Formats: sequence, C-alpha cells, structure tokens
Amino acid sequence: MKYLSIFIISIAIVGCSHEQSHNVLLNRAEQMVFQYPDSVVGMLIPYWKDTTMTEPDKALFGLLYTEALHRSGLYTSDDSLIIFSRQYYKTVGDKPRLARALLHHAIILYKQQQTHEAVITMKQSEHLAEHLDMPAFKWYLYCVLGDINDNVSNYSLTLRYYQQALAEARQCNNEEWIVRTLNNIAMTFDMLGERDSLLFYTRKAATLASKTNGEIRATHLVNLASIALATGKLKEAKEQLLQSMRYFPTDRAMKLLADIYLQQGDNVAAREQWYRLINSISPDVSIQSYRQLIRYLNCKGDVANVAEYSMRLNEVYHSLYENSDAAGIIDLQTQYDEQQKERRQYTTTIVLLAAILFLVIAAIIILGYSRHRIDQLNARFAESQQRYDLTRSELTQMRRQKEREQRENSRQLKEIVSRLHATAKKGKAADDEDINVLAQISYAQTPRLQQLLSSLSAKEQTVCLLTRQNFLPTEIAALTISTPQSITNSRVRLLKKLFNQTGGAKEFDKIMQKIRES
Repeated sequence: MKYLSIFIISIAIVGCSHEQSHNVLLNRAEQMVFQYPDSVVGMLIPYWKDTTMTEPDKALFGLLYTEALHRSGLYTSDDSLIIFSRQYYKTVGDKPRLARALLHHAIILYKQQQTHEAVITMKQSEHLAEHLDMPAFKWYLYCVLGDINDNVSNYSLTLRYYQQALAEARQCNNEEWIVRTLNNIAMTFDMLGERDSLLFYTRKAATLASKTNGEIRATHLVNLASIALATGKLKEAKEQLLQSMRYFPTDRAMKLLADIYLQQGDNVAAREQWYRLINSISPDVSIQSYRQLIRYLNCKGDVANVAEYSMRLNEVYHSLYENSDAAGIIDLQTQYDEQQKERRQYTTTIVLLAAILFLVIAAIIILGYSRHRIDQLNARFAESQQRYDLTRSELTQMRRQKEREQRENSRQLKEIVSRLHATAKKGKAADDEDINVLAQISYAQTPRLQQLLSSLSAKEQTVCLLTRQNFLPTEIAALTISTPQSITNSRVRLLKKLFNQTGGAKEFDKIMQKIRES
C-alpha cells in the first residue's frame, strides 16, 4: 500500500509538472531518488524524449533516471544519458553529482562485462565521495563495491565495504538500509564459514528485520535458516526457508532447501530445486546445482539427460572462464588504492616541502628584519649614547663653569663686603659702584632674592643686601647716610612688606639671612 500511494502521488506530480519548469521537477526528483526510486522512475519516464531540455537539465535527468533505475533493481544497457551527465559534471566541476554519475556509469559498464573499466570508474567515484557529506549515496556506493568483491570471492574487501555501508546507513538512520547491510555482512561470514559472526550480525538485524518485507525480510530468514542448519535443526531451517520464499524467492534459499530435501531423502523435491537453480545468476549455485542434478540423473540411469546437462555445465565453465577475471578485479582495486595512497603521500610530501620552504623563507625574512631592527636599535643606542656623553660633558662644563663663577663671585663678594666694612668704619657713604657690584653678585648667587626685592626702592634693596651680609645697623646707617633708628624702622617695615609678618628688626635679619640659593 505504501508503494502504491507513493506511485499515485508521483503520477499526480507528473501531471502537474507539465505546467512547471524542468528544473522544479528535477529538483523534486533529486530529493526523492534515494528514498523512493520507483516513484522517480515514474516521474521521469514521460520526459524521456523531451528535446527542450537545457544541458544542465539534460545532465540531471540522465543522472536521476539511471540512478532511480539502479536503486529500483532495474538496469539499462543504454549508457548515452549517463555518459552525457558524467562529462557535463566533470566539465562544470560538480563533484557530488560527478561521483554519482561515475558510479551509475560503472554499473552499466559492469553489466556490459567491461569489468576493468567498470571497476576503475567505481574506484574513481569512491575517491571523489571520500570527503563528501553524502551518506545516502555512499551507502549505495559501498554496497555496490561490496557486491562486486563478493562476486569474485574477495571477502576481506567485501566485509570492509559492507562495514562502511553500515556506518553510512546508520548515519542516515534508515532501518531498511541497516537491515539490508547487516544481512549482507552475515551472508559474507556464512560464505566464510564463520558461524559465530553469522549469528552475531543476524541477531543484530533481528529487531529491525521484523519491520521489513520483501527481499530484506527473506534474506534475514535465510540467514536464520543457515544458522539452524549449522546446528542440525533441519525442521526449523526448512520452515524459515519456506517462509522466506513467501516474502521473496532467492537462489540461496532454494539451494538450502535442496540440501535439506537431499538430507531428508526427498530426492524429487531436491531435483525440482536443482532444475530451478541451474539458471542461477550465481555461478557457484548454478555449478553446484548442475553437479547435483547430474549425479541424481546418473543414479536414475538417464544417460541422455546426463550427457545434455554435462554439456551445459561445460558451457557454464567455459563462459565463467571467459568472463571471470577475479584476480584482475582484485589486483585492479589494489593497484588503484596503492596509486591513490602514493598520490596522497606525494601530495602530503609536496605540502610539507612547501610548508618547510615557506618557513625557511619566513625565517630568513624574520632574521633579516631582526638584524635590520637590531642594527637600527644599535644605531639609535649609539646616537643616544653620544648625546648622553655630549650632554654629560656639557653639564660637567656648566657645573664647572658655575663653580668657577661661584668661586669668583664669592671672592668678589668678600672683597666688596670687606671694602664696605672699611667704608662704614670710616663713617663714609658707600660707593654706588660697590653697591651695584654687591647687588649683582647677590642676585647672581640667589635669583630668588632679586625677585623678592624687585618691588623695593634702591635704598631699601641696599638695606636688605647689607643685612643679609651681617652688617650692623650702625654700618648700614653710615653706608646709606641714615640714622641707626631709621634703619631699624626700615627693617621692621620691610618684615611686614616682604614677608607679611610682624616683629622686630632682628626677626627680619634672621629671615633675610636664611634665604638660600635656588
């Protein structure tokens, strides 16, 4: 019912799509092709002979139609559509669709018995898909590769691909795909005679298998029957095989049924199975069925049919010999994988060498820049050192010059002070030149003093300067042609005027004498 409803919906979509662009229809088909390939075939068949498609639409149509056929279990010998798709996607660089086109072209080539080209094309598809996030496609790809290796009894590679397919199916969370892949793994272990692994994977599929129908359910039941046969449970195995035939008839089930009938002595029922199996697509099953049938006919004395079936068996052997290239297929895959490994190693080596070369160049540039920077810093340091030395030399000269000036001023000051004391002792007024020299030297030694006394009159400045040099009031009075009392009064007044303090003349004298150089 599910597939019928899907088919009806797809027909409705096709009916509406005549009013839509190809692009809309193809995009919808591409979204459905992995889950509902049967419906996609129905959607696309009406457009088989459509000549109005653009190149992109034609390429996508060819890919989707071929892909839907293969996923539905159908095949076509016409590869013109998929070849166009393959060439187009290679030209435009669409890797995801190119990988799909390569796989489906390879399947057609394999059916055409162009085995070598088919295997190489499949490996190219695998290489492209390796780094693509396409789990639904990669599940199908790995299943096909697993089947190809199973056909040539390359079971180690078969199991590897089926395990990869199982991982992709789980990523898609598709229960049917998971069960189908688990069935394939179990069958492979059955071929290898590894019963424990057969049992393990069959049990893993049990819960999900009960929800399936058709070939998937039938294959699971055949695996259960094989387990039962291995433990001698003929009745249980027979029931499971007959039940599987109701879901979907398979050559493997018929072969096991024939083996059971033979063990039970029912040669007639076994013969009926052998007659059906001599045309099996599996060469092993076909050959074994011919042998059993010829042995049975010999026992019956049917010489004519023995000769007939012996001749047919020889034809099967001959055909198998001509068409079988198991060793070639295995070697081809091994060589391709080794070539890809060498290419990856070569690419890795080139990348590493490029990285090393880049690092060397970067190191040289950094080293050159560092040396240039160091040279600049050294030059700046040398220049700064020179400036420092020059400044230090200048400061030393200035200090020495100042010391010489101070010594000279001290000497001149002593001479002036001594001369003024002598003048005062004689009761004479100070010479203007001596007073001017005293002022110059005092102001030179103490610049602050000049600023302090700048608002005073010449006489007041003279009183202050003489007081600073410890001249007695009587000496100051004689030198300034004043009375001692007026000098005392001036000092009291100057205390208030200069320092905003009240007090006696001696307070003024102390403050004036404490003024230091600054």
